[in-house]
Amino acid sequence: MTFISRTLSALVVAGGLLGVGAAPAGADPVPPPPPALGEQPPVWAPAKPAQVWDGQPVVWTSMWGGRWGVWISDQFITLTSNPVTNGG
Repeated sequence: MTFISRTLSALVVAGGLLGVGAAPAGADPVPPPPPALGEQPPVWAPAKPAQVWDGQPVVWTSMWGGRWGVWISDQFITLTSNPVTNGG
């Protein structure tokens, strides 16, 4: 067989193995899902503005001093301002 034929054969076999669920030895573990459940809000947190927004659950995050918001497309959209500084 020529070099090209052997290379193509090896690629077909490797592609077939990956297609049936065999992963390469150096594969990274599956990353955890985004924190859709949020964190436990502190006692000083303002009231939750809604249960859902745009079909996503409203959750608490301690980012930016703490605020309510939703996770959409792996990005956090804030729905309230920082309750400590009352700002953005």
